Formats: sequence, C-alpha cells, structure tokens
Amino acid sequence: MMGHPTGYRLLTAAFALALMSALGGCATGGSPLIDEGNGLSAGAPQGLVEPPGLAIAKGESYLASHDYQSAFQKFSTAVRAEPENPQALLGMAEAQLGLRQLAEALAGFESVMGSEQLQPRALQGRAITLVLMGRDELAEPLLIQAVAKDPTLWRAWNTLGRGYALQGETARALASYDRALLANPQAAPVHNNRGLALISAMRYGEAEDSFRRALAVQPELVVARMNLRLSIAWQGRYDEAVSDLRRGEAPRVLNNIGFIAMERGDYSTAKLFFTKAMEISPAYYPTAARNLEELEERKKLAVSPEVMG
Repeated sequence: MMGHPTGYRLLTAAFALALMSALGGCATGGSPLIDEGNGLSAGAPQGLVEPPGLAIAKGESYLASHDYQSAFQKFSTAVRAEPENPQALLGMAEAQLGLRQLAEALAGFESVMGSEQLQPRALQGRAITLVLMGRDELAEPLLIQAVAKDPTLWRAWNTLGRGYALQGETARALASYDRALLANPQAAPVHNNRGLALISAMRYGEAEDSFRRALAVQPELVVARMNLRLSIAWQGRYDEAVSDLRRGEAPRVLNNIGFIAMERGDYSTAKLFFTKAMEISPAYYPTAARNLEELEERKKLAVSPEVMG
C-alpha cells in the first residue's frame, strides 16, 4: 500500500477472498427462471428425456443462482443428448468452474473455442480458470482478447482489474472495474474489489462508498462488510468501525482495527483493541499478542533519539 507497506499485508487475505468470490461461474445467458421440475406434466409417460434446449435453459438458471451442482446435472443431460452442442458444453464448463473442478472446466472451455459466437465467453472462462490455478501470467492475454470481442463481459473486466491491482497498477485496476460496472452495475464483488483498490491508493472515503454500494446490492457479502469497517477505520472513525459487531466476528474486527490504528500512529487506541481481542478470544490471542509486541516496539522507536552514524 502506498505509504502503508505493512498495512497492505492486512488486506492481502481479504483482497484475495473478495476477488475469488467474483471469479466463479455465473450465468452463461439471460434465461428467465424456469420451473425446477423435470419439465413433464404429472400425466406424462415415464421415460421421456428432457429436451436439450430445456435442460440448457434450466442449467443457466441454476448458474444464475450459483447452484453449480444442479447446473452441471442439467448441462450433462443436454450433452448426453447432443454431445457436440457448444452451449451445453460451455454451460457444463461454467458449472465445473463453480464447483472448482478446474482441470475439467479448462478442457470444457477449450472445447468450444472454435465457436465464433461463444468464443468470448470461452476465453473469459478459460482465463478465470487459469487464475484459480495460479497461472495468472497466461490469463491476461485471454482476458484482453475476450473484452475486445465482447466488452460486456464484466467478469473478464473484473479479473483484469484483479491482476492490475495485485501488480500495484491501481489506475488500470480502477479503469477495469469501472468497465465491469458499466456492463453490470449490480455486480457486488466488483464494487468490493474497486473499494480495495481505492484503499491501496489511500482514497479511503471513496473506498467506503464502494463498499456501501456492494452491500446495497448484496447485504450478505461478508467480505465487503469487513472491508467497509477497514475503510472507516483508516479515516480514524474507530467507534463506527467496530459498531454493530455480529457474533463471532468481534475478535477479528478488533484485531484488524487495532492494526490500522497502529499504522496511523494512534498507539493508545491500537493497544485498546489488541487487548480486547486477546481477552475475548483465545484463538486470536497469538495474533493480537504479536501485534501488541510490535506496537510496543514502535512506541519505543517513536520516542528514541535518532542515532547518527
């Protein structure tokens, strides 16, 4: 983080988690929700096979709701009926991506790369899979190709933003997130990721706004709620940052806010938060205790006269 190299480490785990939450499978199309039954009337003869088109439409609905196992089953049904159906193969790869069956997903996206219509989404899916496999260096060219062919692919823009943010290229990261939000203003993970990039640029008020937007769209996005607290703490509003704590999150929040207070030089406040985290959670005792030790070292350095060599 610019000006806060140690503070940047505090965000690493949250940053990775936030970004990963936006990388997994999303709907491959805009199909309306469809009845989740088997598509047959009560009096239909037994043994009828679900039409591939209907199975694909249901699979896309399941992808939209992040029910990847059900989506996989529906796309598999379509593939059994039509093994070369590119839309079914793409949907199955998206479901496998959501299930983190990465090798299978990678092969699935590759199998439809020859379809001109589906190629942009296949490039996007292949790149996201490579990122989750730790092959970021192979993903960026695919993402650039994907958005060049279809600028509405918000997941590709979001993943590009992730890469730029991790490289410290904040301006390019923010530009990519803005393009993602232009394509999908309701993408809560993108708002969250944009907020993290703004924190790295020490633009804490703007970051707070991004996290609030994420929570307005998806109130249950836990990582955005934690990041909102961090952005508020970076502005020195400690009481607000620790308000309305939910059961089980208090030790982590108190420790993290204490860390930020230490980075800001508010040592008495940091000590208060570290001590409280240690009191209420044995599990957080080692982490908070180490932070408390570092705090004491910083306090000593702050009052020691400069030694000239």
